[in-house]
Amino acid sequence: MTTAVVLASSRSAGNTRTLIDLAFPAGTHALEDLCKLKIGYYSYENAHEDDDFLPLVQRLLHHDTWVIATPLYWYSMSAQAKTLLDRLTDLITLHKDQGRLLRGRGLAVLCSGTDHKPPHGFEEPFRLTCAYLDMRFLGTHYTQFQGLYPANPHARQQAEAFSRSLAR
Repeated sequence: MTTAVVLASSRSAGNTRTLIDLAFPAGTHALEDLCKLKIGYYSYENAHEDDDFLPLVQRLLHHDTWVIATPLYWYSMSAQAKTLLDRLTDLITLHKDQGRLLRGRGLAVLCSGTDHKPPHGFEEPFRLTCAYLDMRFLGTHYTQFQGLYPANPHARQQAEAFSRSLAR
């Protein structure tokens, strides 16, 4: 079982990246940084056929488990994470052969923020997307940060435990 982590933050080296590093030791996952890719918003006219979305999906399809790592922005996922979820529509309309390959894959969420916990309903878009695409929703791990550091002294152990649970 292999894992791909999709960093969906406006900062490649921010708290969400720190959380990824806490949860996944080096060499245990593939990392995709959406800041380094050009992925357009969903378009009914399919205006983004030549962006980086489809090549990203093709790389992700090599992995059994996908982890979307997002900061908590205004009580929700980042715009990058939302755009990625929206573009999955391409896989059920334009690229159905690849969309079918999503079935049975696991999806989990890593989230960082300054609030004590994410708001009620934060994980619902991920859970419902998984249900619609016949993927397995594996849960959410949230870590509160104070400045550049996790607020909880046990953050590393908790993040590692979450990543180990994905392999089951």
